[in-house]
Amino acid sequence: MENEAQHPATFSLFLGRVFLNDLFGIGFLRSADVLAYAVLYTLLLRLGAGPVMSALLALIFTEFVLVLSGILTKKALVGSRWGSNHKTPFWSWRHFMYFFAQDCFFAWCRIPLRVLAGTVLSNTILRRMGCRIGKRTILASPMQAFDWNAVNFGDDCYISGLLQFHTLENMTLKVKETRIRNGCTVNSGVTLMGGAVMENATTLLPLCMVLKEMHLPTGTYWGSPAEPYAGNQDLSCCDIALDAGLKSKCSPEILKGEKRPCITCHDSR
Repeated sequence: MENEAQHPATFSLFLGRVFLNDLFGIGFLRSADVLAYAVLYTLLLRLGAGPVMSALLALIFTEFVLVLSGILTKKALVGSRWGSNHKTPFWSWRHFMYFFAQDCFFAWCRIPLRVLAGTVLSNTILRRMGCRIGKRTILASPMQAFDWNAVNFGDDCYISGLLQFHTLENMTLKVKETRIRNGCTVNSGVTLMGGAVMENATTLLPLCMVLKEMHLPTGTYWGSPAEPYAGNQDLSCCDIALDAGLKSKCSPEILKGEKRPCITCHDSR
C-alpha cells in the first residue's frame, strides 16, 4: 500500500479527479436542489395541484429526493463496509469517490440535518448513510458524522464536537472506526480523531483533543491531548468553562471569585 501511494497519478485518474471533485462536485452539486425543485414543481402543476400547493409540496419532495440521492450515492460509491478500518492511496479512485460521496452528503443533506440538529430525528438519516448510532443519542452537529462507516456511538450519548475519523498520511487516506460507548458526553470544542474508544459514561470537557487510537476508560478528561481531569469532581459547568478558557454566563461576582457557582449554575454558594 505504501509503495502504491508513491506512484505518480495516471492522466486518466487526474482527469477523473478534476471532473468529480472540481467540475461536477463544485458546479453541479450546489445547483441540484434548484433543478430538482423546478422539475417537481412543473410536474405537480401539470398534475393539477395548483401554484401554491405545488410550491409547498415541491419544497418537501425536493429535500426527500436529495437525501435519498445522497444515500444511494454513498451506497454505490463507498458501500456499507469500506471506511470502518481501511486505507487507500491518495491517487486512487477509492479516495476520490469517497470524497465525492462526502461532497454529495454536504450539498444534499445539509438543510434537513440542520433543521433536525440536536434531535434524535437526525439519526434516521445518518443511520441510512451507514452510521451506527444508539438509542436517544443526540448529535448537536449531525453534518460532522461524514465518515459514516467509522461512526459507532452507543445509547444515551451527547456529541457536540469535531469528528475527524479520516486522515491523510504519507499520500494515503486512512479511515478508522471510533467507538463511543453508552452514556458518554463530548462537549463543544472537542476534537475526536479516528480509532479512539470511549468507555461507558466518559465525559470530554470543552476544547479537549482525543488523538488517534486513544483508549479512554470511564472518567472525565480535558486537555490536548486528553488526560484525566484532576480537579474537584463537584465542579459546575461554569467552572469547566472558565478552566477551558471559554466565556461563562455567570454573574460578575462569580467570575471575580467572590462567589462559587453551584452544580446547577442557578445559584451561588
